Amino acid sequence: MDTSRMTTRLVGAALAALALLPATAQAAALAPLKPCYISVTQTSPGAAPQVTRESLDLAGNGFTAGSLVDVSFNGKLERTIQADAAGNLPPQILQSPYQAKGQGTFTLTAAERGNPANTVALPSRTTALTLKLKPKRARPSTRIRFKGAGFTAQKAVWAHYLYKGKVRKTVRLVKRIKNPCGTFSVKRKQIPIKRPKLGVWRLQVDQQKHYSRAPDGVNVRADINVQKVFR
Repeated sequence: MDTSRMTTRLVGAALAALALLPATAQAAALAPLKPCYISVTQTSPGAAPQVTRESLDLAGNGFTAGSLVDVSFNGKLERTIQADAAGNLPPQILQSPYQAKGQGTFTLTAAERGNPANTVALPSRTTALTLKLKPKRARPSTRIRFKGAGFTAQKAVWAHYLYKGKVRKTVRLVKRIKNPCGTFSVKRKQIPIKRPKLGVWRLQVDQQKHYSRAPDGVNVRADINVQKVFR
């Protein structure tokens, strides 16, 4: 399997909105965060890695009218926003923190300048979108381990096998994701087809039952080269 040809596609998800109320004596509040955000790193030979971070919608209320609010991730300033006349933060789109590999945690903090008591902090998680097949070289009929992360929709994970551009087989890897960062580890046949033809097979793992070249949500692609082995 040539992992250097792995490709990804990330689609932003809708976030819950926070009802913004006129500022009174209430403490500051922010719209709730998603349980986990995705980072994607795309690599190709001879080129610098391309990084994509999932967007994060920010909104809040309860700040002093016209005050400056410093927004930070893990203590590092991301943006300064001015509250409006009602003490609300105008809706913002931020980029979630980058996670090169594995999973991590972060804290989003909004602190009103000159009024440190009016500070709100929300925790969340971040994960790198990954798919690993172990071992990388095996007979097509061998049960190997599929390990993934970043498949955050709380539904099934599917594997679509394509040969010469056509879908030859679709199998379900996971019945339902039940963890925030969409991690899974299962054993399945590398290619669940009896006597697959020689050549390059394209594997696409996503969370749609029916194959699409541009599925909703995340997907990871990898090539599996089926060759004759002479002993």
